[in-house]
Amino acid sequence: MINDDPGARDLVAIALRSFRETILPVVPADQRFTALMIANALGVAERELAAGTAAEPTLAAAVGGLLGEDGDLPDLLPSLCAAIDGGRFDAPDRQAALRAVLKDITRARLALSNPKRLAAEGRDTDR
Repeated sequence: MINDDPGARDLVAIALRSFRETILPVVPADQRFTALMIANALGVAERELAAGTAAEPTLAAAVGGLLGEDGDLPDLLPSLCAAIDGGRFDAPDRQAALRAVLKDITRARLALSNPKRLAAEGRDTDR
């Protein structure tokens, strides 16, 4: 049987749109910050559902390449932290590669949590 009901992404998008259009305009000033946090959380959830895990294989390959290991990104990140803490990237030639991977991870996270900042970052570097 085909499920024609809206999926999680659609439900979150509907909830966010309804919240922004109907509820947010009438929220009292003393509760506005909380309401904006809710809208932001729904926006992040919507972007995460849309993105899925598409960026993870590329990031996992980059992190794994630094570490000389294979694995999924959630499994490799603690190893990367331990390697950084252990001084494996203290040499100048290793720092450049580490910085590049950390920037890629940060950009992937910003794409979900704060895409406006990521867009602004791109405009800043174009100057």
